[in-house]
Amino acid sequence: MRKAFTLIELLVVIAIIAILAAILFPVFAQAKAAAKKTQALSNVKQLQTGYLLYINDYDGTYYEHAQGMAYGTQNATSLIWNGYLNPYLKSVALANDPAAQNPIASYNGVNFTGKYYVPVDYQQLATGYNWNFTSEFDYACSIDFNPPYASCTTFWNESQFEFPAQQLVFASSAQRTPGQTGAGFWVSPIHNINADNGISDRHNGWTVISFMDGHAKSLKATTLLVSDQVQEIDPNASGQCVNYDVAHVYWDPSAPLPDNFPLCEGHGIR
Repeated sequence: MRKAFTLIELLVVIAIIAILAAILFPVFAQAKAAAKKTQALSNVKQLQTGYLLYINDYDGTYYEHAQGMAYGTQNATSLIWNGYLNPYLKSVALANDPAAQNPIASYNGVNFTGKYYVPVDYQQLATGYNWNFTSEFDYACSIDFNPPYASCTTFWNESQFEFPAQQLVFASSAQRTPGQTGAGFWVSPIHNINADNGISDRHNGWTVISFMDGHAKSLKATTLLVSDQVQEIDPNASGQCVNYDVAHVYWDPSAPLPDNFPLCEGHGIR
């Protein structure tokens, strides 16, 4: 007659299962995180493809973050960049990083669409458009903020970019909920990682980005910022040297580029 398992045998089996779980659960978590990063990279690549289709239809001109923003006339009916792309991609969800929070459905009686300049939309996006592409926020405008001068109200054209394979367009952004400060629909090189208006390192310290020439990749978030150009680190940061990051990724088309000026404020790439 077969005997039942003894208590010791059962405890040994339970201990083995617990050890295996302790080993495998982190592996499963890492695999899940890697899958989310891969999906986020696919999303930003698709956004970039839609972006290229858009500018091809508009004579190579790059849009601002929201209609009228360069002139300060944006309002709740203004399309944001995700709204511009919607006719080409047919999905606003591509701007929501799978590793980020799902957007809340409504705020102050306004439903989330992901397309308009209302807090429920522009604050909750988890992929941001380079904020230097609305010329009001670039370095040239900051030293001559006197609209309607060209440095503040002229939209960028693809013919003006020397290094499209290095020019950042989209990146993982610091998503916010409606009512918070900051906004997820843009990413800034003068704000710190995960700070208001900054990039996000939600992918285990990495961010996914796309470039003007159409390619996309993930990079360590810390390599995309120049510490002495970040306002949370140095409140007097000028933004002049934001293009001198160690990843050799360019943010501001109006600021000096290391390819043309090896030194910036006496420092160079750092």
